[in-house]
Amino acid sequence: MNCELINKAKWISSPDEKPASHGPSWENMIYNSKKVSITPEDGIPTFRKHFNCNKTIKSADLTITALGNFEAYINGERVGTKNMDGSATFEELKPGWTDYTKRVLSFNYDISSYLASGENDIIMKVSRGWYAGRISFGYYGYKKRAIIAAIDIVYTDGSHEYILTDSDWDCTITGPLLFADIWDGEYYDSRITDCTQKTDAVKWDKAELNTDFSGEISPAEEPHIRVRKNLTLCPLSAVLYDGIKENGTDFGEIKIQKTAIGKSCEHMDIAKGSTLLLDFGQNMVGRPRFRIKAARGVTITVYCAELLNDSGELSRRNDGPSGSAYLANYRSARSRIIYIANGDVKGEEYFPLHTFFGFRYLEIEADGDFELCSMLGEVIGSDTTELSTLVTSNEEVNRLYSNILWGQRGNYLSIPTDCPQRDERLGWTGDTQIFCGAAAYNADVNGFFKKWLRDARDSQSEKGGYCDVIPRVFPDENHDSNAAWGDAGLIVPYKIYLAFGDKSILSEHYESMEKYMDCLAGYGIDGLHNEFGDWLAYDPTGNRYMAIACYAYNAYLMAKISGFLSVSSGDDYDIKHIAYDKLFNELKSIFAEKFIVNGELTETSQTAYLIALRFKLLPDSMIKKIISQLEAKIKDNKYTLSTGFVGTGILNQTLSEFGMDGIAYSLLLQTADPSWLYSVRQGATTIWERWNSYTLENGFGDVGMNSFNHYAYGAVCEWMFESMAGIAIDESSPGYKHFVLSPRPDTRADDELPAGQERITYVKATYNSTAGLIKSSWEIIDGKKFIYRASIPEGASATIRFPLIGAGSTIKVNGVIVSDAEIHDNFAIFELGAGDYMIE
Repeated sequence: MNCELINKAKWISSPDEKPASHGPSWENMIYNSKKVSITPEDGIPTFRKHFNCNKTIKSADLTITALGNFEAYINGERVGTKNMDGSATFEELKPGWTDYTKRVLSFNYDISSYLASGENDIIMKVSRGWYAGRISFGYYGYKKRAIIAAIDIVYTDGSHEYILTDSDWDCTITGPLLFADIWDGEYYDSRITDCTQKTDAVKWDKAELNTDFSGEISPAEEPHIRVRKNLTLCPLSAVLYDGIKENGTDFGEIKIQKTAIGKSCEHMDIAKGSTLLLDFGQNMVGRPRFRIKAARGVTITVYCAELLNDSGELSRRNDGPSGSAYLANYRSARSRIIYIANGDVKGEEYFPLHTFFGFRYLEIEADGDFELCSMLGEVIGSDTTELSTLVTSNEEVNRLYSNILWGQRGNYLSIPTDCPQRDERLGWTGDTQIFCGAAAYNADVNGFFKKWLRDARDSQSEKGGYCDVIPRVFPDENHDSNAAWGDAGLIVPYKIYLAFGDKSILSEHYESMEKYMDCLAGYGIDGLHNEFGDWLAYDPTGNRYMAIACYAYNAYLMAKISGFLSVSSGDDYDIKHIAYDKLFNELKSIFAEKFIVNGELTETSQTAYLIALRFKLLPDSMIKKIISQLEAKIKDNKYTLSTGFVGTGILNQTLSEFGMDGIAYSLLLQTADPSWLYSVRQGATTIWERWNSYTLENGFGDVGMNSFNHYAYGAVCEWMFESMAGIAIDESSPGYKHFVLSPRPDTRADDELPAGQERITYVKATYNSTAGLIKSSWEIIDGKKFIYRASIPEGASATIRFPLIGAGSTIKVNGVIVSDAEIHDNFAIFELGAGDYMIE
């Protein structure tokens, strides 16, 4: 990538752009509904350069980025990466989200196949994106959008021609895209000529130089944001309705004209005044891609929804008639498309390029008759390679795993967001650190998090605090260094290193982590920040307790990380390892002084017990007692959890670490509120923000904060692979060159089964690690015989921790008795090299 050349170019803006002046939308919020709309503007800033290629081209490349989201077109063709067959792969929503006060990412394209001999035009369009849209909360000042680009053309005679952005470029504010905002959607009038197709159709002025950006232009690296074509969805069903039918409720119910399923959802005629409701069967993140036929000037509005109104009753927090799209939980995000038809008798296709949506349902209305020829739901996200599969004997657990995957697919989009649909979509760090271990099983997120950790460093405060959201949009110190949220700056690199074995993720970030530890030390024990506690817990845990425990855990992690680096980088890290280990023990003593009285913890929530165990904060003499108390706490709560974000993130992992596999299974398979399977039984297709975001009994939860795609509670997936399937990391060998196979079958006795539960009788998992494909599956036959199958990739090895089920168990590997296994805590432990094995 020609970064040196792009730095010789100039940032340019349109002199006619009027910077947005809107403030944070959470103040005086007007909730989403059909009564509010989006207002068209004059277009978006568009830049042009006309140039000639009068010699034979050998190669040509374009390096480009923007303050705002950009698209480039050469000779009317959208620029992407050309494939061997002549098609192109496009990066979406470029340049992605970074802290624009510090950094912006540039993209490089081979454009030789786009250029013609003789005259050429390059057109570049810039929407507000993350830089100047409402999502930025004004953190970057709502300044003018800008673009910078450099073209390097190499001719066959060896000469170069450089075309760099400067004030000689043409610019205008024009085009059919009259409004674009990440939260609100797009307003597109296809009657207006697109200057990418006819460059002389508009009046061009000259660009002005822009000096707002003083940060660094860095090359964008994989994974890029793309349409994930293998995940594209078609509507499963359609409902055409006309008006509302009274049914004795506040809003009534929709008056259905026609229903359709599958292919019948295509080529549907919709009359003026009717509404078409499409169900994709899956809450997804991306964009609609549709083809329509309509008379010129017909305005079509597409609304996005995650759920439907279930009764038309205000008491159930419905916002419209039963069967219609439920819009209010998007809060102030308008999240819609307004499209004005050009009247092409052959039909016209549209898909937005400057926004994304979270939706399962689309509700479509128009002020005139039209035909919906086709509709697709294109999934958009950071294009991380998925690594794993998991199937169990329990279909609801399988649905839960699918929900977790779809939550990750939707929320890993440039950054790890909290939710993808409402007026938020921010990089909340608490959600990030809780889920990153699960994420590393589901997909190759090493590059994704390397980018995000650079964002963390860019957004780090002068004192060293990590912000609650990364990239930063909140400037005040109250949003820095909050316990369990700011700690993501340590937890994420630690877990990602263990999963992928890339030590650079630690070494590049180490200085930043030290700054964070110094920041915490500066607050003092009684000044540590903890604004969120165990967020959304049914049973709260004291903020001081959590703040000090998290500080101690940070020291514990820093000792470990320093130890990892000392192996390859020498004595300095060894000294730091000793220093942080000492700090951990000092903080452990402080924790004991403040929160252990007469051999008991002063905090007795499930999360309080979990933290004390997981963070190694208890004296050995107390561990058995706390295990018993935690077990009793869960049983007394009728085998339901009462944890929030922090406790849930470590819940089942901690239970299995301390020998409570049966309790972990009872929680996994619980279907009462609160539990993982409760939302599954309510019809969830992703993980929800609240355990009871929607209930069949009471309807919708509080509209003020009620996302139906909020992946954090999916952290249990880490336990599902690590313990249930038994594919576990060996911390002494990150990246799975050597790992642990320790399956934990569901061996609960009959009197341990909560009412209505049945045991899981088999689990089948695969994980394509950096060392190769790992397979791990087990089954229990007739409730007695345990058979385990595993594959260890070539060049790798594993420690087997085989559970001994029943007295006098004999272990056979591929039919041969194992005679040299070490027996410990009812596990037989032995080593195996690469190969395929059946162990029974």
